[in-house]
Amino acid sequence: MSKHPPLRALAVFEAAARNGSFWRAADELNITKSGISHHIKALENFLDTKLFVRLNRGVRLTVEGVTYYEAIHEAYRHIDDGTQRLLGSPQRETLTVQCGVSFGYRWLTPRLPLFLSENPGIDLRIVTPSAKLEDRSDAVDIEIRYGPASEPGMHVESLFEENIVPMCSPALLKGSSLRDPGDLSKFRLIESELSEYSWSSWLSANHIGISDFSRLRFDNIMLALQAAVSGLGIALEGDFLASEELAAGRLVVPPALRGLVARKSLRHFIVPETQAYTDKVQIFRDWIFRMIDS
Repeated sequence: MSKHPPLRALAVFEAAARNGSFWRAADELNITKSGISHHIKALENFLDTKLFVRLNRGVRLTVEGVTYYEAIHEAYRHIDDGTQRLLGSPQRETLTVQCGVSFGYRWLTPRLPLFLSENPGIDLRIVTPSAKLEDRSDAVDIEIRYGPASEPGMHVESLFEENIVPMCSPALLKGSSLRDPGDLSKFRLIESELSEYSWSSWLSANHIGISDFSRLRFDNIMLALQAAVSGLGIALEGDFLASEELAAGRLVVPPALRGLVARKSLRHFIVPETQAYTDKVQIFRDWIFRMIDS
């Protein structure tokens, strides 16, 4: 006769693995965090296998834990599907997506009506990075991250490569002396502090020997672009979020700098490996890549 693991411990394991947090699982199941730990320990003892690695900020599944979670999650999905068929009512799901303010405001939010109309059974929750989220007590299904993305236990895909170019208001160039790259020292150079490609890196890569120049820095790409539109200087940013301004002529690439283009993958689609193939994640993943390619 086969031995079965404790059903309550399985429910706790599934919730903790899905949320990537004992705190979140405790809140979902309405039990204490110590109760979560007790059930996980009992299941690990039953299986004689370590399922989680305890970290300073949350937990991460071991390789064995990932394999076990995939089997348990699939079993729970079948139970949920069978239950919903008997009840005759569709199950609504909430998908939490974390992204930067600039990406969310300039690109994602204007396209969300398309996603919601195509997927009426999914409720979206869009969040931006904060201390509350960084402690892993608040689960995120998908992260659209600007910057480096290598992280153990996470499935990572580059969204796209974009051109990183100098851009400014056309009014700034009227009567200016920007005839070659060395003339950049005469202008205020704008950049966002979180940028993956700074002015210093760009100047060095293009062998432009200037280091003494006026800077204007922001902690937000949107503000850096608006400063350039307002004629405060020349910004160095990716053309993805600046596409509307470039198309409308509110921003232009100075003629003397048009051949100096860098290409880089700046944004990544990131999801815990345990959730990479869930239905709601796959639906959003397919949709966002379709929108980017369209």
